[in-house]
Amino acid sequence: MVRAGIFVRNQLALLGVRYLLDAEADIQVAFATGTPFAVAAGTVDCLVLDLGLLDALPAGVPAARTVLLTADGTSAGRAAGPHRMGETHPFDDAPLLLVDAVRRVAGPVPAGAGPGAPQGVATLSPREREVLGHLVEGCTHDQAARRIGISQHTVDTYVKRIRSKLGAHNKAQLVRAALTAHP
Repeated sequence: MVRAGIFVRNQLALLGVRYLLDAEADIQVAFATGTPFAVAAGTVDCLVLDLGLLDALPAGVPAARTVLLTADGTSAGRAAGPHRMGETHPFDDAPLLLVDAVRRVAGPVPAGAGPGAPQGVATLSPREREVLGHLVEGCTHDQAARRIGISQHTVDTYVKRIRSKLGAHNKAQLVRAALTAHP
C-alpha cells in the first residue's frame, strides 16, 4: 500500500488529486491540504506537491519522494536535487500519468540509483531512444510510427514515458534534452 500526502494550494485541484488517488485500491491518502506542515519521516511514501508551495515547505519535508505539480509545465530544476526521488508533471497531465508517477516515486529505489546512476537520456530504453531520435529529426508522431513500423498510439505512449523520464513538458524540451545529452 502506497501512502501519499498532498500539498496543493488550489482547493479544486487538491480535491481532484485526492479523488484520483483515493480511487486507487493500492494508494492511501494520509493527508490533503493547501498548507504545508512538517511531515514525520515514514508518514508517507510519496508527496504530491504544488510547485508554488515548494519554498514554503518546512525543513523536514524535502526528504520525501515527490511528484511535483506545475501550472504551466515549466521545469522545476531547483527541486531536482539528489534527495528528491521524484517527477514533475503539469496539473493538466492525464490523470493516469499522475497515478503512475505516484506509484513509481513511492516504489523502492532501484539498486544503483545513487549519485552515479544514469540520468536523462541514459535512462531511456533502446526503443525510447529510437523514438526520440525521430523527433529530433523533426518527424511527427505519425511519421515516426511509420518509420519504426508501430502505431501512432504506441509512439504517443513512448513519448509520454520519455517526457516523464526527462522531465520535459513539450517537444522542444525533449529535443533539447536529446541534443545536450552526453554520449
